[in-house]
Formats: sequence, structure tokens, C-alpha cells
Amino acid sequence: MIGGTVSSAPTRVATSTKASSVAELGRYISLTIAIAGLQFCWAVETGFGSPYLLSLGLKKSLVSLVWLAGPLSGLITQPLVGIFSDRCTSRFGRRRPFIVGSVICTILCLTVVGWTREIAGGHETLTIWLAVIAFYFLDFAINALQCSLRSLIVDVLPAARQDAGTAWAARMIGIGNVSGYLMGFLDLAHLLPFLGSTHMQILTTIASVMLAMTVSITCYCTSETPIPPQPSAPGDVLRAFTALFTSLSKLPTVIKDILRIELFAWIGWFPFLFYGTTYIADLYVATHEDGSATEAELMEKGTRAGSLAMFAHAVVSLSSSLILPLFSYSLVVGRPPYPQFSDATVLGQIKHALLKFRAMVSVSLPTMWAISLIVFSVAMLLTFAASTVLFGSMLIAMCGIAWAVVMWIPFSMIGEAIRTSSHEQPTQALPQSQQEMRDISGNGSYMQVSSEDIPMEVIYDQSDHEAELGRRGSAHNSRASEQHVSHEPAPSYHEHEPGYHRPELDNHGHTPSDGHDKHMLSAGTILGVHNVSCVIPQFVSAFASSLIFAVFEHIQGTGPDEAGGQHAQQIALVMCLGGIFAAGGAYFSWKLGR
Repeated sequence: MIGGTVSSAPTRVATSTKASSVAELGRYISLTIAIAGLQFCWAVETGFGSPYLLSLGLKKSLVSLVWLAGPLSGLITQPLVGIFSDRCTSRFGRRRPFIVGSVICTILCLTVVGWTREIAGGHETLTIWLAVIAFYFLDFAINALQCSLRSLIVDVLPAARQDAGTAWAARMIGIGNVSGYLMGFLDLAHLLPFLGSTHMQILTTIASVMLAMTVSITCYCTSETPIPPQPSAPGDVLRAFTALFTSLSKLPTVIKDILRIELFAWIGWFPFLFYGTTYIADLYVATHEDGSATEAELMEKGTRAGSLAMFAHAVVSLSSSLILPLFSYSLVVGRPPYPQFSDATVLGQIKHALLKFRAMVSVSLPTMWAISLIVFSVAMLLTFAASTVLFGSMLIAMCGIAWAVVMWIPFSMIGEAIRTSSHEQPTQALPQSQQEMRDISGNGSYMQVSSEDIPMEVIYDQSDHEAELGRRGSAHNSRASEQHVSHEPAPSYHEHEPGYHRPELDNHGHTPSDGHDKHMLSAGTILGVHNVSCVIPQFVSAFASSLIFAVFEHIQGTGPDEAGGQHAQQIALVMCLGGIFAAGGAYFSWKLGR
């Protein structure tokens, strides 16, 4: 009996560990699966929006101006949603109300996009205007949803797990892209005629269903702690907006560096995202113009060829999001250690060799970002030399590596910066749960605001902290005195960790202070500021693209119904210019990694 008990103990431990790993995996998936639905909608818009608008009779130079909706909505919507969701006191949580509202708006806009001709009654001018307006509102809704979902990840995960959380978000983006572009490549009118009479109608219907299902899973499975309602003081909103812009100079250095890299990189990403499908379609038309097919048939087949290229891009992106995190390390966690050889079996030797190889070739997140931008830059520069659909599709697929990285590393580094503070805490002052986290991350500092705190939370001094503890009673004060033995600012704990307590707030939603308040932005607001750095270069790229297309239309007399090698070269020229700026982003990212 005793022997049996001893032998069963390792089994119980192994089973418990496995169950814990499965539960953690389920938490990551449920937290990020909504991003897959969001990305499916985004793939439908970026991959098929331009061909759809061109098919309605809109000129290519005007299509570029339509896609100003993306940066414009990002410039306005994400900072707004970040600020107001940070301050939201709904009983459903800070992010849920904005997530649900954004989903409803997105589904309505997708419906209008799919049935534009039917709603407009066949009137050509009204059809074009309605489609343009629907795409603008769709961009606003998607940006609001993206900000809310990204902020939710930062809210619920501690610093040491931000990299894993954003890596899972990148994988979900890959899954959404693969699904979206695969659906775009298939002949949906024959496969799913009951969902609509046109390809775009069926795509928007599937996107709406996917979004509703995935967001429902995330909202149901993810727990948020509501903020207690606080009386609003006059000028609160104005102060929030003022703090958003005045605090840019007070951002941590690493976030400033990330914003600078994004400024360069996104000048290159804009033409790729909105003209990648059209570029391949034009190459297809140029190489099949001598056939018997009509121009409309050529463009339809060309658009499907572009969808196939973007599908390959999505597959490469998804594969990269699964593989690249294994060969990179966060600056918070540190380089993977060289494994100790302890198993002489064949499998043990293979595992040891793989872990050793991983430790040897792993690079930091900024260095990985720089390498991916170099790959992206080279691919964009080579688009000018592409003359076949195969070569052009290979270049589009190459960019999947960089896309996986840009959807992962910037958010990971920002999340780590948000969840950590700038002052090192002494090891002995930390409780066991925090000490274990310090051992994992290599960093013993923690953000002075918790996942529940509202924006502009005051970071108060140690004396104020001790006074606050005194008001909470002698038992709590006794335990706190044992933990905070130094004169450093006291660390704040995650809401589910021992030792965590929420500071009392005044009527303005602030903690008590001595009058010398140091304001710090929280997750939603910082992510909104980050999005501004991504959308400003898109304005530059959109205006440059529109100008280039307008000049070529004037010189060559090309109309919206013409397509082929000339149009492909025009798009390639815009992509080449973007590739040059992406190389600048690679340089700054490399410097950050050094």
C-alpha cells in the first residue's frame, strides 16, 4: 500500500502539471480568438476592397483616398476608445462595452458593403458613395474593436506573460488571414449560394458570423474586474485629452523608440495591404491579355490569383508566428539558457541538441523585428522587377514573415513596458509569488498601476502608501510592514496575487497624493498613442500613392477599366518607395536591439 502510494505520486504530479498547461493554453486561446475574427474582417476589406471599388467604377487614384479611412479612423478612434475604455465603470468591465458596440457596428457596415448595389437601387453614383461611406465607418468600427481587444490582453496578463499573449494574438491574426484569403480564393457563389448572390455578399456574411462567434467566446471566457463608479468632475474628459498629447514626451524611452520604428515601417505596409491583391491581379491580366477572355473575366480571375497570393502570405505569416517566437527572447525574460545535459537516451540527446541550437541562434525581439523589416524591404524593392504572377506571388508570400513580426513584437514590447516600472525593487521585499515572477523575468520591477486602474493614475509616494495602509487596519498594516522593508516605492501586485490591494480613489478617480502627482498612461491610452504612430505614415503613403496614380493617369490616359502591366508597374513603384522607408525602420530597430 505504501509502495503503491509512492509510485502514484509522480503520476498525480504529472497529471496536475498537464492539466495546468492545458488550462493555460485554453486561457490564451479564449483571450485572443476574437482577434482571429477581427482579422478575418480586415482581410476581407484589405484584400478585396480595392478590386471591389474598382469594379464599381472608381478611379485608382481615388481608391487611394478612400483608404485614408484606415489611418483617419486610427488617428481618431483608437485614442478615443483607449481613453474612454480606460475610464469606463460599466459593471461588465472596461473593455466589454466597447467590444460589443464595435462588433455591432462592424457587422452593420459589412452588410452595407456586401449589398451596396441592392441598397442603392442600381444607381451608379449612389452605389459608389454608399460603398465609400460604408468602408469609412467599417474602418472606424474595426479600429475601435482592435484597440479594445489589444487593451484587454494587456489588462489581464502580467508582464512576464505579455510576450506569450501577444504571440498568441499574432497566431490568431495568421489564422484570420488564412481563413479570409482562402475564402476569397474559393468560388463561393457556387459553393455557398444561399449566403448571397455575389462573391462580396458571401464574404461579408461569413465575416460577420466569424466575428460574432469569436468575440462571444472571448467575452464569455475572459474575466474583467469592473471599476467602481466614480463621480465625474468638470473637465475630466478635457484633461484626459490634454494628458494624451502632453504625456508623449514622458513616455518610456523604449516606447518612443518603438513609435519611431513604426513611423518608418508603416509607410511600407500601407501600399502592400491595400494593393497587394490588385498588384497580382494586374500582373495576371498583363500576361493573359491576348486570350479570348473578356476584360471582366480577366479581372475576376486576376483577383482570385491575387487572393491566392495573399493566402500564401497568410500561411507564411501563420507559420512564422508559430516558429519565430521559439528563436527570440524578450529583454525582460532574457536569452534562453544553455541546457544542461542530463539524459543519455537518443531522444534526450536530440532534445538537448535542439535546445542548444535554440539558445545559440535566438535573438532579441528588436533584432528579430529588424531582420523581418529587412526581408520586407527587399521583397518590396523586387516588386518592380517582377513580370510574372509566380514571382510576384512569391514576393507577397515573403512579406508574411515581417507581418507576423509586426503583429507581435511591437505589442509585446509595449505590453512589457506598461506592466513594468522604471525602478528596481529589492528582492527581499517581494512576496513569494512576486519573487517567482522576478526569477522568471529577470526584472524585479512592476507597474505602479494594476489591470483595474483608470488612466492618469497617480503614482503616490511611500509615505502616502503607509498612511493608506494605516487606514486599512492593523492586521493589514502588520502584514504590509513585513513586505515593505525598504524606502523604495511599494510594488503593486496583480489583482489575483497575494498582497494585492486596490488604492482608494477620490472623486476624480485618483489616489491620494501630496500635490506633486506623476501621471502615467494606462494600457488603452498608450496603445492609442501607438496606433497614431502607425496611422500618420499611412496618410503620407496614401497621398503619395494617390499622387503617383493621378500623374500616370494624366500622362498615359489610363482609365479605371484598364489594367495590366502599366498598372502593375505603378503599384510596384509605390511599393518600392515603401520598401525604402521600411529599411529605415529596420535600422532603428537594429539600434534598439544593440
